[in-house]
Amino acid sequence: MSDPRRHGPASLALAILFACACVPLPALALTQPEIVIDAGDAAAAEEILIEETPRPTDGAPGELIIEDATPAGRDETLVIEADTGPRTESTTDSRQFEIRIDDVRAEYGYLTRSGAPADNTLYGKISAFANWQPHPAWELQLAARADAHDQDGDNSFSALKADYGDSFVRYRADNLTLTLGTQTIVWGRMDELPLSDRVSTADLTRFILDDLEDRRRANPALRAEAFMGSGKLDLVWLFDFRPAELPDRDSIWYPIDRDSGRILGFDPQDLPPALVQGARISEDGPSGDGGFGARYTRSHSLADFGVTVANTRQSTPYFRAAGAGRIEAVYPRSWAYGADAAIDAGGATWRLEVLYSSDNPVTRTDQRYTTTPAIAWGGGVEFHPGDGDTRVNLQLMGMNLVDAPSVIDREDVYSLNGEVEVPFDRNRWRAKLGFYAGLGEHDVYLNPEIAFLGWEPHELYLAVHYFDGDDNTFGGFYEHNSSINLGWRAKF
Repeated sequence: MSDPRRHGPASLALAILFACACVPLPALALTQPEIVIDAGDAAAAEEILIEETPRPTDGAPGELIIEDATPAGRDETLVIEADTGPRTESTTDSRQFEIRIDDVRAEYGYLTRSGAPADNTLYGKISAFANWQPHPAWELQLAARADAHDQDGDNSFSALKADYGDSFVRYRADNLTLTLGTQTIVWGRMDELPLSDRVSTADLTRFILDDLEDRRRANPALRAEAFMGSGKLDLVWLFDFRPAELPDRDSIWYPIDRDSGRILGFDPQDLPPALVQGARISEDGPSGDGGFGARYTRSHSLADFGVTVANTRQSTPYFRAAGAGRIEAVYPRSWAYGADAAIDAGGATWRLEVLYSSDNPVTRTDQRYTTTPAIAWGGGVEFHPGDGDTRVNLQLMGMNLVDAPSVIDREDVYSLNGEVEVPFDRNRWRAKLGFYAGLGEHDVYLNPEIAFLGWEPHELYLAVHYFDGDDNTFGGFYEHNSSINLGWRAKF
Protein backbone atom coordinates (compact mmCIF):
# COMPACT_ATOMS: atom_id res chain seq x y z
CA MET A 1 0.00 0.00 0.00
CA SER A 2 1.27 3.43 -0.83
CA ASP A 3 2.48 5.53 2.03
CA PRO A 4 1.69 9.24 1.51
CA ARG A 5 4.22 11.81 2.70
CA ARG A 6 3.92 15.54 2.40
CA HIS A 7 6.58 17.53 0.63
CA GLY A 8 6.99 20.91 -0.98
CA PRO A 9 6.42 21.64 -4.68
CA ALA A 10 10.09 20.81 -5.26
CA SER A 11 9.20 17.13 -4.99
CA LEU A 12 7.32 17.31 -8.25
CA ALA A 13 10.19 19.02 -10.04
CA LEU A 14 12.59 16.42 -8.68
CA ALA A 15 10.44 13.58 -10.00
CA ILE A 16 10.24 15.15 -13.45
CA LEU A 17 13.96 15.91 -13.65
CA PHE A 18 14.77 12.37 -12.60
CA ALA A 19 12.51 11.02 -15.32
CA CYS A 20 14.12 13.21 -17.97
CA ALA A 21 17.62 12.18 -16.93
CA CYS A 22 16.95 8.45 -17.11
CA VAL A 23 17.10 6.35 -20.25
CA PRO A 24 16.52 2.63 -20.75
CA LEU A 25 19.58 0.59 -19.86
CA PRO A 26 21.35 -0.97 -22.86
CA ALA A 27 21.07 -4.71 -23.27
CA LEU A 28 24.15 -6.88 -22.79
CA ALA A 29 25.78 -7.84 -26.10
CA LEU A 30 27.05 -11.43 -26.19
CA THR A 31 29.35 -12.74 -28.94
CA GLN A 32 27.88 -15.46 -31.12
CA PRO A 33 29.72 -18.56 -32.46
CA GLU A 34 30.72 -18.89 -36.11
CA ILE A 35 28.06 -20.55 -38.24
CA VAL A 36 29.19 -22.46 -41.35
CA ILE A 37 26.59 -23.24 -44.00
CA ASP A 38 28.01 -25.78 -46.50
CA ALA A 39 26.02 -26.61 -49.60
CA GLY A 40 28.18 -29.69 -50.31
CA ASP A 41 28.92 -30.90 -53.84
CA ALA A 42 26.66 -30.88 -56.85
CA ALA A 43 25.47 -34.39 -56.24
CA ALA A 44 24.28 -33.47 -52.76
CA ALA A 45 22.94 -30.07 -53.62
CA GLU A 46 19.78 -30.65 -51.65
CA GLU A 47 21.62 -30.98 -48.32
CA ILE A 48 22.53 -28.02 -46.13
CA LEU A 49 24.96 -28.62 -43.27
CA ILE A 50 25.14 -26.10 -40.44
CA GLU A 51 28.20 -26.44 -38.24
CA GLU A 52 29.00 -24.50 -35.11
CA THR A 53 32.67 -23.62 -34.62
CA PRO A 54 34.19 -22.79 -31.22
CA ARG A 55 33.59 -19.30 -29.83
CA PRO A 56 36.57 -16.92 -30.16
CA THR A 57 38.39 -16.32 -26.94
CA ASP A 58 40.26 -13.14 -27.85
CA GLY A 59 37.25 -10.85 -28.16
CA ALA A 60 37.44 -10.85 -31.98
CA PRO A 61 34.24 -10.37 -34.01
CA GLY A 62 32.29 -13.48 -34.84
CA GLU A 63 32.00 -14.74 -38.45
CA LEU A 64 29.16 -16.10 -40.57
CA ILE A 65 30.78 -18.33 -43.26
CA ILE A 66 28.76 -19.56 -46.24
CA GLU A 67 30.58 -22.11 -48.41
CA ASP A 68 29.44 -23.21 -51.87
CA ALA A 69 31.11 -26.16 -53.65
CA THR A 70 30.87 -25.52 -57.41
CA PRO A 71 30.77 -28.35 -59.99
CA ALA A 72 34.43 -27.63 -60.80
CA GLY A 73 35.33 -28.35 -57.21
CA ARG A 74 36.34 -24.75 -56.46
CA ASP A 75 34.99 -23.54 -53.14
CA GLU A 76 33.54 -20.01 -53.02
CA THR A 77 33.28 -18.66 -49.51
CA LEU A 78 31.37 -15.57 -48.34
CA VAL A 79 32.51 -14.30 -44.95
CA ILE A 80 30.36 -11.82 -43.05
CA GLU A 81 31.98 -10.35 -39.94
CA ALA A 82 29.60 -9.46 -37.15
CA ASP A 83 30.93 -6.92 -34.66
CA THR A 84 29.45 -8.35 -31.49
CA GLY A 85 31.64 -6.39 -29.11
CA PRO A 86 33.76 -7.72 -26.28
CA ARG A 87 33.18 -11.21 -25.07
CA THR A 88 31.69 -11.84 -21.65
CA GLU A 89 31.93 -14.96 -19.55
CA SER A 90 28.22 -14.68 -18.61
CA THR A 91 26.00 -17.36 -20.08
CA THR A 92 22.80 -15.39 -19.47
CA ASP A 93 20.85 -14.41 -22.59
CA SER A 94 20.46 -10.61 -22.65
CA ARG A 95 16.77 -10.98 -23.42
CA GLN A 96 16.19 -12.71 -20.10
CA PHE A 97 16.88 -9.68 -17.92
CA GLU A 98 15.51 -6.18 -18.34
CA ILE A 99 15.45 -3.13 -16.13
CA ARG A 100 14.05 0.18 -17.30
CA ILE A 101 11.74 3.12 -16.78
CA ASP A 102 8.54 2.42 -18.70
CA ASP A 103 6.13 5.30 -17.97
CA VAL A 104 6.74 8.99 -17.28
CA ARG A 105 4.30 11.89 -17.12
CA ALA A 106 4.16 15.58 -16.19
CA GLU A 107 1.06 17.77 -16.36
CA TYR A 108 -0.02 21.31 -15.45
CA GLY A 109 -3.70 22.12 -15.00
CA TYR A 110 -5.37 25.53 -14.78
CA LEU A 111 -8.87 25.59 -13.26
CA THR A 112 -11.13 27.90 -15.26
CA ARG A 113 -14.18 28.40 -13.00
CA SER A 114 -14.28 31.43 -10.70
CA GLY A 115 -15.54 29.35 -7.78
CA ALA A 116 -12.91 26.65 -8.17
CA PRO A 117 -11.45 25.21 -4.92
CA ALA A 118 -7.92 25.64 -6.36
CA ASP A 119 -6.14 27.83 -8.90
CA ASN A 120 -3.93 25.22 -10.57
CA THR A 121 -2.59 21.70 -10.20
CA LEU A 122 0.66 19.90 -11.00
CA TYR A 123 1.03 16.17 -11.47
CA GLY A 124 4.07 13.99 -12.11
CA LYS A 125 4.48 10.24 -12.42
CA ILE A 126 7.37 7.84 -12.99
CA SER A 127 7.28 4.04 -12.99
CA ALA A 128 9.99 1.43 -13.51
CA PHE A 129 10.44 -2.32 -13.39
CA ALA A 130 13.06 -5.06 -13.36
CA ASN A 131 12.15 -8.31 -15.10
CA TRP A 132 14.16 -11.55 -15.03
CA GLN A 133 13.43 -14.81 -16.84
CA PRO A 134 15.99 -17.32 -15.59
CA HIS A 135 14.19 -20.12 -17.44
CA PRO A 136 11.56 -20.15 -20.22
CA ALA A 137 9.02 -21.39 -17.69
CA TRP A 138 9.79 -18.85 -14.95
CA GLU A 139 9.53 -15.08 -14.73
CA LEU A 140 10.19 -12.69 -11.82
CA GLN A 141 9.35 -9.00 -11.82
CA LEU A 142 9.66 -6.09 -9.39
CA ALA A 143 7.94 -2.81 -10.23
CA ALA A 144 7.47 0.52 -8.45
CA ARG A 145 6.02 3.94 -9.15
CA ALA A 146 6.03 7.42 -7.65
CA ASP A 147 3.28 10.02 -8.02
CA ALA A 148 3.72 13.69 -7.17
CA HIS A 149 0.72 16.01 -6.64
CA ASP A 150 0.76 19.75 -6.02
CA GLN A 151 -2.32 21.96 -5.71
CA ASP A 152 -2.33 25.72 -5.27
CA GLY A 153 -5.23 27.89 -4.11
CA ASP A 154 -7.73 27.87 -1.26
CA ASN A 155 -7.12 24.14 -0.68
CA SER A 156 -3.37 23.83 -1.19
CA PHE A 157 -1.35 20.68 -0.64
CA SER A 158 1.73 18.84 -1.90
CA ALA A 159 2.30 15.11 -1.69
CA LEU A 160 4.72 12.53 -3.01
CA LYS A 161 3.54 8.92 -2.87
CA ALA A 162 5.49 5.77 -3.60
CA ASP A 163 3.72 2.55 -4.50
CA TYR A 164 4.42 -0.93 -5.78
CA GLY A 165 3.55 -1.93 -9.34
CA ASP A 166 3.09 -5.35 -10.93
CA SER A 167 5.58 -7.40 -8.85
CA PHE A 168 5.18 -11.14 -9.13
CA VAL A 169 6.55 -14.64 -9.66
CA ARG A 170 5.10 -16.34 -12.74
CA TYR A 171 5.24 -19.93 -13.95
CA ARG A 172 4.27 -20.95 -17.49
CA ALA A 173 3.46 -24.46 -18.66
CA ASP A 174 2.07 -25.52 -22.02
CA ASN A 175 -1.54 -24.59 -21.27
CA LEU A 176 -1.31 -23.04 -17.83
CA THR A 177 0.08 -19.81 -16.36
CA LEU A 178 0.31 -19.23 -12.58
CA THR A 179 1.08 -15.76 -11.19
CA LEU A 180 1.57 -14.88 -7.53
CA GLY A 181 2.10 -11.29 -6.43
CA THR A 182 0.71 -7.82 -7.03
CA GLN A 183 -1.09 -7.60 -10.37
CA THR A 184 -3.31 -5.28 -12.40
CA ILE A 185 -6.21 -7.35 -13.75
CA VAL A 186 -9.10 -5.71 -15.59
CA TRP A 187 -12.03 -7.80 -16.80
CA GLY A 188 -14.97 -6.74 -18.95
CA ARG A 189 -15.96 -5.83 -22.49
CA MET A 190 -17.14 -2.21 -22.50
CA ASP A 191 -14.53 0.41 -23.33
CA GLU A 192 -13.32 2.55 -20.35
CA LEU A 193 -16.29 1.42 -18.19
CA PRO A 194 -16.12 -2.41 -18.16
CA LEU A 195 -18.97 -3.81 -16.07
CA SER A 196 -17.29 -7.12 -15.22
CA ASP A 197 -14.29 -5.34 -13.71
CA ARG A 198 -14.62 -7.05 -10.31
CA VAL A 199 -11.04 -7.92 -9.26
CA SER A 200 -9.09 -4.70 -9.87
CA THR A 201 -8.20 -1.84 -7.52
CA ALA A 202 -9.35 1.60 -8.67
CA ASP A 203 -7.10 4.67 -8.69
CA LEU A 204 -9.30 7.66 -7.85
CA THR A 205 -6.52 10.19 -7.27
CA ARG A 206 -7.36 11.97 -10.56
CA PHE A 207 -10.96 10.78 -10.93
CA ILE A 208 -11.56 10.16 -14.69
CA LEU A 209 -8.86 12.42 -16.16
CA ASP A 210 -6.76 9.42 -17.25
CA ASP A 211 -7.38 6.38 -19.45
CA LEU A 212 -8.60 3.15 -17.86
CA GLU A 213 -5.14 1.55 -17.61
CA ASP A 214 -3.94 4.57 -15.60
CA ARG A 215 -6.99 4.43 -13.31
CA ARG A 216 -6.05 1.03 -11.88
CA ARG A 217 -3.45 -0.07 -9.30
CA ALA A 218 -1.82 -3.43 -8.71
CA ASN A 219 -3.29 -5.52 -5.91
CA PRO A 220 -2.16 -8.77 -4.22
CA ALA A 221 -3.58 -11.80 -6.02
CA LEU A 222 -3.03 -15.41 -6.99
CA ARG A 223 -4.00 -15.93 -10.63
CA ALA A 224 -4.33 -19.09 -12.72
CA GLU A 225 -4.88 -18.87 -16.48
CA ALA A 226 -5.79 -22.11 -18.26
CA PHE A 227 -5.82 -22.12 -22.07
CA MET A 228 -8.14 -24.61 -23.75
CA GLY A 229 -8.13 -24.36 -27.51
CA SER A 230 -9.74 -21.04 -28.42
CA GLY A 231 -10.94 -20.53 -24.86
CA LYS A 232 -9.35 -19.30 -21.64
CA LEU A 233 -10.35 -19.81 -17.99
CA ASP A 234 -9.09 -17.07 -15.66
CA LEU A 235 -9.20 -17.72 -11.88
CA VAL A 236 -8.23 -14.99 -9.39
CA TRP A 237 -8.04 -15.00 -5.59
CA LEU A 238 -7.51 -11.62 -3.92
CA PHE A 239 -5.73 -12.96 -0.85
CA ASP A 240 -5.22 -9.48 0.67
CA PHE A 241 -7.90 -6.88 0.01
CA ARG A 242 -6.63 -3.53 -1.26
CA PRO A 243 -9.16 -0.65 -1.30
CA ALA A 244 -9.10 2.05 -3.96
CA GLU A 245 -6.30 4.62 -3.95
CA LEU A 246 -8.04 7.81 -2.78
CA PRO A 247 -6.98 11.42 -3.37
CA ASP A 248 -5.62 13.58 -0.57
CA ARG A 249 -8.49 14.99 1.52
CA ASP A 250 -7.57 18.49 0.34
CA SER A 251 -7.52 17.40 -3.30
CA ILE A 252 -10.17 18.77 -5.66
CA TRP A 253 -10.96 15.12 -6.53
CA TYR A 254 -11.77 13.90 -3.02
CA PRO A 255 -15.35 12.51 -3.03
CA ILE A 256 -16.36 14.44 0.10
CA ASP A 257 -16.48 18.25 0.17
CA ARG A 258 -16.35 19.10 3.87
CA ASP A 259 -16.63 22.85 3.23
CA SER A 260 -19.98 22.63 1.44
CA GLY A 261 -21.07 19.46 3.25
CA ARG A 262 -21.57 17.35 0.12
CA ILE A 263 -20.81 13.73 -0.75
CA LEU A 264 -20.42 12.58 -4.35
CA GLY A 265 -23.67 11.02 -5.64
CA PHE A 266 -26.06 12.62 -3.13
CA ASP A 267 -28.32 15.62 -3.49
CA PRO A 268 -27.70 18.13 -0.63
CA GLN A 269 -31.46 18.30 -0.15
CA ASP A 270 -31.51 14.59 0.74
CA LEU A 271 -28.32 14.56 2.81
CA PRO A 272 -28.17 17.67 5.01
CA PRO A 273 -24.77 19.42 4.75
CA ALA A 274 -24.67 19.74 8.54
CA LEU A 275 -24.18 15.96 8.78
CA VAL A 276 -21.06 16.17 6.61
CA GLN A 277 -19.41 19.43 7.64
CA GLY A 278 -16.86 18.80 10.36
CA ALA A 279 -17.54 15.05 10.43
CA ARG A 280 -14.72 12.62 11.17
CA ILE A 281 -14.04 10.49 8.08
CA SER A 282 -12.81 6.90 8.24
CA GLU A 283 -11.40 5.44 5.00
CA ASP A 284 -10.02 2.21 6.46
CA GLY A 285 -10.78 -0.92 4.49
CA PRO A 286 -11.48 -4.29 6.10
CA SER A 287 -8.66 -6.76 6.68
CA GLY A 288 -8.54 -10.20 5.14
CA ASP A 289 -9.01 -11.40 1.60
CA GLY A 290 -10.91 -9.50 -1.06
CA GLY A 291 -12.70 -12.49 -2.54
CA PHE A 292 -12.35 -14.52 -5.72
CA GLY A 293 -13.46 -14.44 -9.32
CA ALA A 294 -13.63 -16.64 -12.39
CA ARG A 295 -13.91 -15.55 -16.01
CA TYR A 296 -14.16 -17.69 -19.13
CA THR A 297 -13.59 -16.16 -22.56
CA ARG A 298 -13.72 -17.78 -25.96
CA SER A 299 -13.15 -16.69 -29.54
CA HIS A 300 -15.69 -18.04 -32.02
CA SER A 301 -16.24 -17.45 -35.70
CA LEU A 302 -19.47 -15.62 -34.87
CA ALA A 303 -18.31 -13.63 -31.83
CA ASP A 304 -15.94 -13.32 -28.90
CA PHE A 305 -17.78 -13.88 -25.66
CA GLY A 306 -17.11 -14.03 -21.93
CA VAL A 307 -18.79 -15.17 -18.72
CA THR A 308 -17.85 -13.87 -15.26
CA VAL A 309 -18.67 -15.12 -11.76
CA ALA A 310 -17.17 -13.36 -8.74
CA ASN A 311 -17.62 -12.86 -5.04
CA THR A 312 -15.49 -9.84 -4.18
CA ARG A 313 -15.36 -6.54 -2.37
CA GLN A 314 -15.58 -3.57 -4.71
CA SER A 315 -12.48 -1.45 -4.15
CA THR A 316 -14.36 1.85 -4.56
CA PRO A 317 -15.62 2.98 -1.14
CA TYR A 318 -19.21 3.88 -0.30
CA PHE A 319 -19.44 6.55 2.41
CA ARG A 320 -22.21 6.13 4.97
CA ALA A 321 -23.27 7.89 8.13
CA ALA A 322 -21.85 5.97 11.09
CA GLY A 323 -23.19 7.79 14.11
CA ALA A 324 -23.07 11.40 15.22
CA GLY A 325 -20.33 13.35 13.47
CA ARG A 326 -18.79 10.30 11.77
CA ILE A 327 -18.67 9.12 8.16
CA GLU A 328 -17.32 5.66 7.37
CA ALA A 329 -16.18 4.02 4.12
CA VAL A 330 -17.66 0.55 3.55
CA TYR A 331 -16.70 -2.12 1.01
CA PRO A 332 -19.49 -4.76 1.00
CA ARG A 333 -18.97 -8.18 -0.53
CA SER A 334 -21.17 -8.92 -3.51
CA TRP A 335 -21.86 -11.83 -5.82
CA ALA A 336 -21.63 -10.85 -9.47
CA TYR A 337 -22.74 -12.78 -12.55
CA GLY A 338 -21.94 -11.32 -15.94
CA ALA A 339 -21.96 -12.10 -19.66
CA ASP A 340 -20.51 -10.16 -22.56
CA ALA A 341 -19.82 -10.45 -26.28
CA ALA A 342 -18.11 -8.66 -29.16
CA ILE A 343 -19.30 -9.14 -32.74
CA ASP A 344 -17.74 -7.89 -35.97
CA ALA A 345 -20.51 -7.09 -38.44
CA GLY A 346 -21.25 -4.42 -41.01
CA GLY A 347 -17.73 -2.99 -40.86
CA ALA A 348 -18.02 -2.30 -37.12
CA THR A 349 -17.36 -3.98 -33.77
CA TRP A 350 -20.46 -4.33 -31.60
CA ARG A 351 -20.12 -4.86 -27.84
CA LEU A 352 -22.69 -6.09 -25.34
CA GLU A 353 -22.32 -6.61 -21.58
CA VAL A 354 -24.68 -7.27 -18.68
CA LEU A 355 -23.93 -7.85 -15.00
CA TYR A 356 -26.09 -8.75 -12.00
CA SER A 357 -24.67 -7.92 -8.55
CA SER A 358 -26.25 -8.99 -5.27
CA ASP A 359 -25.22 -6.40 -2.66
CA ASN A 360 -24.91 -2.78 -3.74
CA PRO A 361 -24.62 -0.17 -0.97
CA VAL A 362 -27.42 2.37 -0.60
CA THR A 363 -28.72 4.78 2.05
CA ARG A 364 -32.36 4.81 3.09
CA THR A 365 -34.27 8.07 3.40
CA ASP A 366 -33.89 7.83 7.19
CA GLN A 367 -30.05 7.77 6.73
CA ARG A 368 -29.75 4.05 7.50
CA TYR A 369 -27.32 1.98 5.43
CA THR A 370 -28.30 -1.20 3.57
CA THR A 371 -27.59 -3.13 0.36
CA THR A 372 -29.74 -4.09 -2.61
CA PRO A 373 -29.35 -6.02 -5.89
CA ALA A 374 -28.72 -4.21 -9.17
CA ILE A 375 -28.37 -4.87 -12.88
CA ALA A 376 -25.83 -2.98 -14.99
CA TRP A 377 -25.92 -3.23 -18.76
CA GLY A 378 -24.27 -1.69 -21.80
CA GLY A 379 -24.12 -1.82 -25.57
CA GLY A 380 -21.69 -0.12 -27.92
CA VAL A 381 -20.34 0.14 -31.43
CA GLU A 382 -16.85 1.04 -32.68
CA PHE A 383 -16.15 1.82 -36.33
CA HIS A 384 -13.93 3.73 -38.75
CA PRO A 385 -16.04 5.96 -41.05
CA GLY A 386 -15.19 5.38 -44.70
CA ASP A 387 -12.60 2.77 -43.61
CA GLY A 388 -10.29 5.67 -42.79
CA ASP A 389 -8.11 6.39 -39.78
CA THR A 390 -10.85 8.18 -37.82
CA ARG A 391 -12.18 6.01 -34.97
CA VAL A 392 -15.63 6.43 -33.43
CA ASN A 393 -16.73 4.61 -30.27
CA LEU A 394 -20.27 5.03 -28.90
CA GLN A 395 -21.75 3.32 -25.83
CA LEU A 396 -25.18 3.33 -24.18
CA MET A 397 -25.10 2.17 -20.56
CA GLY A 398 -27.44 1.85 -17.61
CA MET A 399 -27.71 0.76 -13.98
CA ASN A 400 -30.97 -0.20 -12.27
CA LEU A 401 -31.50 -1.08 -8.61
CA VAL A 402 -33.70 -4.15 -8.13
CA ASP A 403 -36.48 -4.09 -5.49
CA ALA A 404 -34.74 -1.26 -3.66
CA PRO A 405 -36.32 0.29 -0.57
CA SER A 406 -36.88 4.04 -0.39
CA VAL A 407 -33.34 5.41 -0.79
CA ILE A 408 -31.62 8.74 -1.43
CA ASP A 409 -29.31 7.16 -4.02
CA ARG A 410 -30.12 7.25 -7.71
CA GLU A 411 -32.17 4.14 -8.50
CA ASP A 412 -31.79 4.32 -12.29
CA VAL A 413 -28.79 5.76 -14.13
CA TYR A 414 -28.58 5.99 -17.92
CA SER A 415 -25.76 7.49 -19.97
CA LEU A 416 -24.28 7.87 -23.42
CA ASN A 417 -20.50 7.96 -23.61
CA GLY A 418 -17.76 7.47 -26.13
CA GLU A 419 -14.78 8.83 -27.99
CA VAL A 420 -13.96 10.22 -31.43
CA GLU A 421 -10.30 10.07 -32.47
CA VAL A 422 -8.88 11.68 -35.62
CA PRO A 423 -5.16 11.27 -36.53
CA PHE A 424 -3.75 13.63 -39.15
CA ASP A 425 -0.52 14.90 -40.73
CA ARG A 426 0.77 11.35 -41.34
CA ASN A 427 -0.22 10.34 -37.79
CA ARG A 428 2.06 12.95 -36.28
CA TRP A 429 -0.96 14.64 -34.63
CA ARG A 430 -4.14 13.36 -33.03
CA ALA A 431 -7.37 15.17 -32.22
CA LYS A 432 -9.67 13.44 -29.76
CA LEU A 433 -12.99 14.07 -28.06
CA GLY A 434 -14.11 11.98 -25.11
CA PHE A 435 -17.57 12.56 -23.65
CA TYR A 436 -20.12 11.38 -21.10
CA ALA A 437 -23.74 12.53 -21.05
CA GLY A 438 -26.35 11.52 -18.51
CA LEU A 439 -29.82 10.66 -19.80
CA GLY A 440 -32.70 11.76 -17.61
CA GLU A 441 -30.40 13.75 -15.33
CA HIS A 442 -28.22 16.65 -16.45
CA ASP A 443 -24.70 15.20 -16.20
CA VAL A 444 -21.98 16.25 -18.67
CA TYR A 445 -18.27 15.59 -19.05
CA LEU A 446 -16.36 16.73 -22.16
CA ASN A 447 -12.68 16.07 -22.86
CA PRO A 448 -11.35 17.52 -26.15
CA GLU A 449 -7.63 16.98 -26.63
CA ILE A 450 -4.98 17.58 -29.26
CA ALA A 451 -1.65 15.75 -29.07
CA PHE A 452 1.63 15.81 -30.97
CA LEU A 453 2.87 12.26 -31.62
CA GLY A 454 5.82 12.93 -33.92
CA TRP A 455 8.43 12.60 -31.17
CA GLU A 456 8.00 8.93 -30.29
CA PRO A 457 7.76 7.62 -27.67
CA HIS A 458 7.04 11.08 -26.24
CA GLU A 459 3.65 12.76 -26.51
CA LEU A 460 2.78 16.42 -25.93
CA TYR A 461 -0.87 17.26 -25.38
CA LEU A 462 -3.29 20.06 -24.62
CA ALA A 463 -6.61 18.96 -23.10
CA VAL A 464 -9.79 20.48 -21.70
CA HIS A 465 -11.85 18.82 -18.95
CA TYR A 466 -15.37 20.26 -18.64
CA PHE A 467 -17.85 19.22 -15.93
CA ASP A 468 -21.47 20.27 -15.44
CA GLY A 469 -24.63 18.69 -14.06
CA ASP A 470 -27.26 18.35 -11.37
CA ASP A 471 -26.24 18.22 -7.72
CA ASN A 472 -26.60 14.43 -7.43
CA THR A 473 -24.35 13.68 -10.44
CA PHE A 474 -20.58 13.60 -10.70
CA GLY A 475 -20.70 16.34 -13.33
CA GLY A 476 -22.50 18.58 -10.85
CA PHE A 477 -20.30 17.63 -7.90
CA TYR A 478 -17.09 18.42 -9.83
CA GLU A 479 -18.40 21.30 -11.97
CA HIS A 480 -15.94 23.76 -10.38
CA ASN A 481 -13.04 21.49 -11.41
CA SER A 482 -13.24 22.29 -15.13
CA SER A 483 -9.69 22.89 -16.34
CA ILE A 484 -7.23 23.33 -19.20
CA ASN A 485 -4.30 20.89 -18.98
CA LEU A 486 -0.93 20.95 -20.70
CA GLY A 487 1.24 17.88 -20.39
CA TRP A 488 3.91 15.45 -21.56
CA ARG A 489 3.83 11.68 -21.32
CA ALA A 490 6.03 8.87 -22.54
CA LYS A 491 5.73 5.09 -22.48
CA PHE A 492 8.93 3.21 -23.23
